Amino acid sequence: MTLRQRLREALARNRGLIVLSDLDGTLTPIRDRPQAVRLSARAGRILARLARHPRARVGIVSGRSLAALKQLVRIPGAAYAGCHGLEVAWGRSRFRHPRAVALLPLLRRVTRQLRRATAGRRGVLVEPKGLTVSLHYRLADPRIVPALRRMTGEILAGAPALELLAGKKVLELRPRVAWGKGEAVELMRDLLAQSLGDPFPLTLYLGDDAADEEAFQALRGKAVCVAVGRRRTRAPYRVSGPAAVERLLAWLADALG
Repeated sequence: MTLRQRLREALARNRGLIVLSDLDGTLTPIRDRPQAVRLSARAGRILARLARHPRARVGIVSGRSLAALKQLVRIPGAAYAGCHGLEVAWGRSRFRHPRAVALLPLLRRVTRQLRRATAGRRGVLVEPKGLTVSLHYRLADPRIVPALRRMTGEILAGAPALELLAGKKVLELRPRVAWGKGEAVELMRDLLAQSLGDPFPLTLYLGDDAADEEAFQALRGKAVCVAVGRRRTRAPYRVSGPAAVERLLAWLADALG
């Protein structure tokens, strides 16, 4: 059964729909600099249309901070999860992982260490996100990447309460807690399902990166999971990139009516 066939059959049974999606690399192309990313006007209109539909809810999950994510997406009525789920907001509901909040002083110290260690390194960007900190090297000379990894590992060795998540040309240091995108998307799904009055809504999750595998695993048997791009994945379905995601969401909005 194709992806659209599966979605069409579920919608025909008049079920509610929850669309959960990663941002960078899924709804938008990845850019050399995080601040250069923009949600296309068409994607914004499609997401807003879904979020307004009485049978649908939308949630955006990202490694960006919650504040940066909301500022970039700006979809009224959407739920948001920042820092790979360490902070979640929807309507009046708010969640920040308490252990991650307790580690804010450590994260600030590590951010200072990363900045000192990478000073003068062309193409390297340290991005503090509040509850996490990222080291971007997309614009750096590939020959310095092993040294960046070693340096990050040395800093991490002095901060055992943190762990490393490697993404697409980015190294992220985050609190070592039993909470990530998997737990966050389950929380979001439960909140949004309650608001729909449907305990078993059709849930669609789209993601392109290693952290999204946590969500695919958590939602196994509970959602239609779609990988974006060519990497190896647990997801049973795949689309080629953000343009294909946009087409799929436009089709979904039309199918809902």
